[in-house]
Amino acid sequence: MVWELFQALRRLCARVAEAHAVKDESALRQDAAICVILAVQCVEVFFNVYFRVLTSESAYAHAAEKISEDLARNQCGLDRKIKDWPKLVFGQKLAFDKGAGQRFIELKNLRHKLMHFKSSHETLAIPGVAIHGLADTTAYESLSVQAALEALHTAEEFLCEVFTLKGLAPNDLPHALHSWTGRPPV
Repeated sequence: MVWELFQALRRLCARVAEAHAVKDESALRQDAAICVILAVQCVEVFFNVYFRVLTSESAYAHAAEKISEDLARNQCGLDRKIKDWPKLVFGQKLAFDKGAGQRFIELKNLRHKLMHFKSSHETLAIPGVAIHGLADTTAYESLSVQAALEALHTAEEFLCEVFTLKGLAPNDLPHALHSWTGRPPV
């Protein structure tokens, strides 16, 4: 499932680039928004599958009961997974104040703005027309090809941070990404 979602994300990034090439700003923003949302979902699905698989190994069995409980309840949100599970399993937390961790939090916040936009109770009136309740679409309007590509790269780099906590060497990260996301090593 992780592989499939990442393939879909890469395909959507290509569509965003195509929309940019033909100057279809509406399609570009629509697909870029889906890229942001899907990139965060890719990470959450990865966490669900990866940590369930890891805890079946004897080296990480100490965390199996807690991870299984969290997954069974379906109430454990992404924030808790990314903040608690690495510490529980590897004995180390991911860094969210710099690098890929910080960029992933920014991506997650952008997704939140897209999904939970705020509308006001203001009324805009011009002669003959009154609009009640305006929505702030600033985050949506700011989306670009770069935002879509950054969403993909941020998700991949964040997975690499998890692989690094597990103890993978830098030269093994491209192979781990290939194994989990389908991205061929370069």
